[in-house]
Amino acid sequence: MFTYKKTFKGKFIFLFLVIGILLAAGTFFYHFAEGWSYLDSFYFAAISLTSRGYGELHPTTALSMIFTVFYLFLGVAFVLYALSSLIGHYIQNQEPIIARNVDRIVKKFAPAPKKEKWVVLKAPQKQQNFPPKRF
Repeated sequence: MFTYKKTFKGKFIFLFLVIGILLAAGTFFYHFAEGWSYLDSFYFAAISLTSRGYGELHPTTALSMIFTVFYLFLGVAFVLYALSSLIGHYIQNQEPIIARNVDRIVKKFAPAPKKEKWVVLKAPQKQQNFPPKRF
C-alpha cells in the first residue's frame, strides 16, 4: 500500500506523478482513438493540459471529444494546482529573505529619523511697575 506523507517532497512527487499519468493516458488514448502518432498524441495531450491548444490537432470522433472534455477538466485542474502549490511554497520559504531585503532597501533610501527637538515657549513674565530705585 502506498503511504502518502504530507510533506513538500511527497506532495509534489504525487502531483507530478498524477500529471505524468494523465499525459501518458492522453497519449495512449489519442494514439488509439484518433490514429495519431505517439509524438502527435503526446503533443496534443501536453498542450491540452497546459490549456494552450494551438488548434492544428483536434479530436474528430465523438468518443475523443467526450474524453477530451473530461480530460481537460481533470488535467488542467491538476496542473494549475501543482503550479500554484509550487509557487506558494517558494514564496512562503522566500518571504523572510524578501522582508529582509525590503527592510535593507528602505533603511538605505529612507532618511534617518531625526531626533525631536522641542522648543518650549514661555509667556513673558509680567513686569510690575515699581518705581525705580534711587541710590
